[in-house]
Amino acid sequence: MSILTRRISLIHTLSIYGNQTVKCFVNTMNATEILTFKTNFTIEEQEKILNTLNDSDSGELSRFHISKNRIKNLQNWKYKKGPFRTLNDVLEVEGLGEKVLEKICHNIITENKVDNNGNTVVSKRLKQLITPPIDGSMQKIGIHLASMGISWAKLYRDQNKVTDWDYEDFSSLPKKMLPADTFKLALKVLHKLPTADIYILEGNHTISPQNISQSASVSLYTQHLELSSMLIALINTSVQHNSVLQEVENNKMQQYMENKVFHLRAKVPARLFRTLVGTEKVAALTAVSQLVKSDEASDDFLLPCTPISIEDNLRHAFLAKSSANKELLGQALMLVVSFMDLCIYKNPTSISALSSNKAKS
Repeated sequence: MSILTRRISLIHTLSIYGNQTVKCFVNTMNATEILTFKTNFTIEEQEKILNTLNDSDSGELSRFHISKNRIKNLQNWKYKKGPFRTLNDVLEVEGLGEKVLEKICHNIITENKVDNNGNTVVSKRLKQLITPPIDGSMQKIGIHLASMGISWAKLYRDQNKVTDWDYEDFSSLPKKMLPADTFKLALKVLHKLPTADIYILEGNHTISPQNISQSASVSLYTQHLELSSMLIALINTSVQHNSVLQEVENNKMQQYMENKVFHLRAKVPARLFRTLVGTEKVAALTAVSQLVKSDEASDDFLLPCTPISIEDNLRHAFLAKSSANKELLGQALMLVVSFMDLCIYKNPTSISALSSNKAKS
């Protein structure tokens, strides 16, 4: 064994401590390049990083805001050389320089921190985002209610995949509706909603002082409250939409009711996707269009959230809609993506973006 080969072997067996500088020697055709990586991560944190990179599939790795090309390069390296033994090994992967690796490590370490009792520590920036508090489930639906209609998007945690995306148009409805008419509309929406573990609504917006004197604005606001309240009651009491009621009915158990409808704080999706100017929301088509194609061009993905995958028929149906209906569909998609990244995945990139946007507003 040559001196150079022995030195490479020795360096690769080193552990990384505290603020120690670690050198990785890469033998090329005519020269030896020295790669240096400085880290402040503890031994335990480094083990978590390596275990995550070694054991996670592509869908799980995308949660740490790693592009598809880099994920592919990571997997190719492991396929050829085996699991990563040190962070030095990760530096050898094509497209992963020091800054990129540092960011990936930080994203992995800051996800789902636990206290001494093994309980998940919720960041102060995440507190009170969702009402009531939630511990996490698998399938979600975001329901967005607007003056022009109601829309929903179903997102599976596995591969962050959208499998149902639709809306109900309100353009043909009368401006004033009796409670009985609103109830019929709520029933119609309920029958079209796909089933899920939980359902996410955006928190009710407060009516602005300048609109309080306008009877039309007050009437519309009241109708929205009536419709959302009826939907909450119907979803929670529907055997089809509330899995707990299915178990009660199938097993002849004692009647038991469990809430399945949660509220994400108002304007959180607009803040996360930067469609909030002052206190007013603006068109979100640019952000939504990037979300829709995020699984096709992940390296160009600039939004502060986990890229989604979407079935081709849903993508084509979206692209064929008018701008107004695209906007309506997009609001539901942004809602469920915001909920998953902030409250379930606890994506550090999303949390940081939401915090910085809040500070600016």
